[in-house]
Amino acid sequence: MARVRKSASIAEAPWTYRDEVLSYTCQLAALLENGGDPAEVEEVLAPFPGRNVAGERFWASGPVVVSDFRALGDGSWSVSTPFVFGTGALGVGLVAGSLAGSAVARSRARRNAAAAATPRWVPIENGALYLSEHGFHLYTPQVHPWSWGGITGAAMVAPAVVHVAGNSKGGPVSWLLQSDWAELLFVSWAHAVHPRHPQLVTGQWLPPGWVEHARRHRQVPGNALPAGSG
Repeated sequence: MARVRKSASIAEAPWTYRDEVLSYTCQLAALLENGGDPAEVEEVLAPFPGRNVAGERFWASGPVVVSDFRALGDGSWSVSTPFVFGTGALGVGLVAGSLAGSAVARSRARRNAAAAATPRWVPIENGALYLSEHGFHLYTPQVHPWSWGGITGAAMVAPAVVHVAGNSKGGPVSWLLQSDWAELLFVSWAHAVHPRHPQLVTGQWLPPGWVEHARRHRQVPGNALPAGSG
């Protein structure tokens, strides 16, 4: 029997909305890198005025989830269980069962308290992210403006997830922002504040393999690819 030859080609992943966002981000990154005029970018309207500069115009918006690194508890715990009193064989059995149940409840409460005391990334806000060349706004629906100067550090930690550190009115913050526009937030901040950021210089703010994916779909012009992306 003739052997069936398997195709060596792999089905190409489709072009999605997320890819459109990254392609648009590349175009804006190239505009910033080449000293283009951001006023030429189509404006995205918002239900509030920009607060970073007079006449601030937004160029992108989308859903966002904000997470903070914190513990959910302080490690303390308490358990309230009824004590069963009885005599005779039945009573002794009930008492033993009550003690065993109390021990299990205490053990569970202790484990839960220890887990709650362990810091982890906890979602604290969700809403919309609005971006401009001057900063970003969180709309939750309260409006929280952030200028690029208020962000002391930023880095892409995963596709569509950017870590930002900054100084708020309540003190220093360290957040993860999860959004399709996380890459645009990063490159806009880096071009404005830290153009020698290693991820910006090497183009490694883009998801691994995305440039090749875009080229296979012929969706990203060569002059719109960021520096270092190949």
